[in-house]
Amino acid sequence: FDQRVPSAQHIRSGCERIAMALVRATPLGRVLHLHINSPGNLNALSGAMIRALSESFAPDKIRSASVVLLTSAGKHFGAGHDLAEMSSGAYDRDLFRRCSQLMERVATCEVPVVAAVQGCAFAAGCQLAASCDIVVALRNARFATPGVKIGLFCSTPSVALTRAVSSSKVAADMLFTGRELSAEEALQAGLVSRLMPEGSSQEELGSEAMRICRQIAEAPRELLANGKALLRAHQGQPLSTAYTLASEAMECGMASTSASEGIAAFLEKRLPSWPAEESEVAQAVALVAEGVAVVGASPDPSRPSFGVLRVLQSVGPVYPVNPKAKEVAGKRAFSDLASVAAPFAVVNVFRSGDAAAQAVDEAIALAKAGRGVRAVWLQLGVRAPEAERRAREAGLICVADRCLSVELRRLGAAASRL
Repeated sequence: FDQRVPSAQHIRSGCERIAMALVRATPLGRVLHLHINSPGNLNALSGAMIRALSESFAPDKIRSASVVLLTSAGKHFGAGHDLAEMSSGAYDRDLFRRCSQLMERVATCEVPVVAAVQGCAFAAGCQLAASCDIVVALRNARFATPGVKIGLFCSTPSVALTRAVSSSKVAADMLFTGRELSAEEALQAGLVSRLMPEGSSQEELGSEAMRICRQIAEAPRELLANGKALLRAHQGQPLSTAYTLASEAMECGMASTSASEGIAAFLEKRLPSWPAEESEVAQAVALVAEGVAVVGASPDPSRPSFGVLRVLQSVGPVYPVNPKAKEVAGKRAFSDLASVAAPFAVVNVFRSGDAAAQAVDEAIALAKAGRGVRAVWLQLGVRAPEAERRAREAGLICVADRCLSVELRRLGAAASRL
């Protein structure tokens, strides 16, 4: 029997492993994907699950995301609280307060939260879906607050439900009778934003929800966060107060750099060139150790691409791509990306114009072919807005108009200060 007292760090790391098992958090560019992973008990909101989700929605975990995608494993989104746990001697009397705090974190999350719902979303599961900003559902989804059937009114779910549905009478019907809403009825009631086509699979549901998230994340994070804050601020306010708040927000928005760029792009009939978000920069930099293909790497030591390649060599494998060179900085040069047989995670582009777009499209093709490409980095001064959008739609991290070696040094210096 081990009588040693575990350290606080050991306890903390153990709790984090449990949380990771129940909720898998995966940053995907500007999207933070949170996957509820407890299909054995129908993704019930047990005490441990509430702790895991609360930690996942903590402000410091959301800070780098522009949008959050919430999905769940198995056939059902969530069957409510864990009744077996609640009826046992281990029942936590603080459970409902902590659950309410979780729901408040979801509802007041700084950025939009998109939920993909399949099967049952009952009681606290319905509450969780109702707390999200956008709900995409399969046709087999069902929504209910059936507490009355077991002698327990769904008091805390009623808070989220009455704020989400368009009619208080629909909410009352669900709460007092335990009535289940079909996916179609939930759409009509305002509890669901979009329904998947008949016969869609759960995989297609996840793909569509991710597509919506990536569409949202095309806008600057500051714009999304300010927009959500405004929606919360004017909800329930008198009409005149709501318009005052909205007018002030519009005035602040017009003074922003994103509005200046967006309006200019519209008038010039081009796509806007938003700056890369910090989350994308950090994720791409973290992938450098897995290999970088440098498109347009020059054998001339005076060229910026040569200097960047030398810096990258100190971090991980580097593969120069230049059809006019045999080698760059002592490394064999390849004619195109497809010719590089070794795996690499990042494509660093020093070409501009159509050549940059072509390099991005080649990177997308390699990613779809399972070659391991996960990020595209367009060097300082290089933009290809349409190709950048295609890369993000394909699930790639995309950074443009920044120097990879500069960001490596900056983030490395920041990490060393921690």
